[in-house]
Amino acid sequence: MPRPYERFVLSDNAPRSSKTTINIGGFHVFLYGVDELTPGQAKDTTVIFHIHGRTRTHQDAEDIFHHLLHDLRRRGGTKKGVVGVTFDNRNHGLRAIDDIAIQDWKGGNLKHAQDMLSMMDGIVADMQTVMKFLESYVGGLFVPTAYIATGLSLGGHVTWDILAEDPRIQIAIIIVGSPNLTDMLVDRLSQYKSVSDVPKDTDLWPKSIEKLYLARDEKVKRIAGKKILILNGAVDDLVPNKFTTPWMESSSENNDVTFVAQEEQGHALSYEMMQRIVDWLPQWLN
Repeated sequence: MPRPYERFVLSDNAPRSSKTTINIGGFHVFLYGVDELTPGQAKDTTVIFHIHGRTRTHQDAEDIFHHLLHDLRRRGGTKKGVVGVTFDNRNHGLRAIDDIAIQDWKGGNLKHAQDMLSMMDGIVADMQTVMKFLESYVGGLFVPTAYIATGLSLGGHVTWDILAEDPRIQIAIIIVGSPNLTDMLVDRLSQYKSVSDVPKDTDLWPKSIEKLYLARDEKVKRIAGKKILILNGAVDDLVPNKFTTPWMESSSENNDVTFVAQEEQGHALSYEMMQRIVDWLPQWLN
């Protein structure tokens, strides 16, 4: 048996759900579980997005969906249909154009701050494009009636953003993502203790990008009326849990939030986190 804090890995003998590939807006969109829908479920289907992490590909989401969909069927299924949806993030996987631009400062990308936030905005736009056009592409297969957002690391940051920006997303699962990217990135620079310590003329954190991060974080603070599962690692060095604490203190009471900072867990989706996801999610699917 794997230990709770070990990184989740889909076992070789785990059942796989069907995979359907379509093209929306010039990029591949991968759908999981379409063939398994009953006629009744196909008329009322919840679409679950999963947005993968920086430097990763849609394959990470594929493993999560295979596990999640099998577990839902093992528990007796759900009244509503469930289809997993993912795609390669911009400049990742099949859409990669620049290897350096997906790295952080330590990886040699001097424009890490600009590249990450602009990529996040692009991914949100991609999600909104899929939501707008999906029904027209899958006519006869299923009818998407609700959307849930999930994401890991970079995908977790994006999930905070789509929660703040799109009323169609009322339910979300955020895995090692941050509602406070401004302070997190300044902390990642390591030589500065706070935003006010960063010199105005630095190329790594220009005031023009700081302004955009501050605006993003302010929108996230105003999230209200949403159902959110937040899964952090208590010893995550890349996206430290401490940057979620202020949001919990200021905004959690405006939402239905389940928050877990897993002990001994770093920057990864653990088996314990995966179990919490499959335990928490079914309440919104029946």
